[in-house]
Amino acid sequence: MSSEDLRYDENSPFGVRFAEACGTAEPARIQRLLNISYQAAKNYLNGRLPDPRVLLRIAERTPYSLHWLLTGQGEKFALPASNGDTPILARQIGELIRQEVSSAVSLAMEKAQQPGFKTIVLRTDELKSETEKELTTPKARRDR
Repeated sequence: MSSEDLRYDENSPFGVRFAEACGTAEPARIQRLLNISYQAAKNYLNGRLPDPRVLLRIAERTPYSLHWLLTGQGEKFALPASNGDTPILARQIGELIRQEVSSAVSLAMEKAQQPGFKTIVLRTDELKSETEKELTTPKARRDR
């Protein structure tokens, strides 16, 4: 893959939002995601607006709002469907997880700045050795 494949027009607000919505600035990956031509993906990354059929695919395959994608205004993510039977795409799940992790890290960083905050680090090798010790005691052997 050439370095050209990873470039897009960072001065094009639509191109930047399009890359974010697709989760990549690589035309080949966008081509597969949206089932469009490689050249069309490059054109969209450079700021050309997609036709309505492609916009519908973006709406179906990403959690991003088409209004935000096209204008940069309003809510970034589309409202979830009210039908509980609607499947959630893996990309949507990933975005929700990223949002939750980001929120949790921000909260932890805020708390870490408070006086009296204590950080405890648990190492997995220590946890494993504690578990092994527990299993080697006479009571643990009887319980197995």
